[in-house]
Amino acid sequence: MSNPASAPRWLPPISFAVIALLIWLITFHDHLIPLAVTGQLALLLMLIRAYCYWPPVVRWVAAMPVAHRVVFGVLVGAMILGHYTIKGRTYFPFVSWEIFPFVNEEDPVTCRQFIATTADGAKVRLIVEQLFPSIVQVDPLDALDNPKLYPPGTTEQLVRALAKVYNQQQPDNPVESVDLMLMAVQLHPPAGQSRAEPSCELLKHYEISSDR
Repeated sequence: MSNPASAPRWLPPISFAVIALLIWLITFHDHLIPLAVTGQLALLLMLIRAYCYWPPVVRWVAAMPVAHRVVFGVLVGAMILGHYTIKGRTYFPFVSWEIFPFVNEEDPVTCRQFIATTADGAKVRLIVEQLFPSIVQVDPLDALDNPKLYPPGTTEQLVRALAKVYNQQQPDNPVESVDLMLMAVQLHPPAGQSRAEPSCELLKHYEISSDR
């Protein structure tokens, strides 16, 4: 009679308690590593434990051909590397991204927008994700002025690219100019006052030539 399989030495209650204690010590007590890193590490350890000990996952991986296991391992490893590089641009396409929300206490809240004026005088907002559907999300427009991220002139290049694509889609009513506007909304107005409409400030005006 064969001996019953021994339980994993890393018991779930103990392991989860130890993980929670380590996160508290490293992130909240000593403030050594932010939760965006330690939280993902905890999830990664739980995932590894599932692949090692959870019977359905073990059977699923064991049923894979060797080549599929290699490809699967490379994909998972690349994802892990992307999380922990924390430098998405440097290590593209391994993208670093945070899964934990945070509160931005900046007041007023500001954002930049491209407002185009067409040949008939209409105002149109130019949005990168709408004109280029293959792009899921881009940096905020104020990041384009950061010389550590983008070379000088990137904002104007983007303006002209957006106007060109819009004019290709709307040749009968092309864009003639684009304004870079700074929108601001006050989150916490003074007592007794309602929240006002967003304020608008013109940052830059771009003339769009019809031959570009």
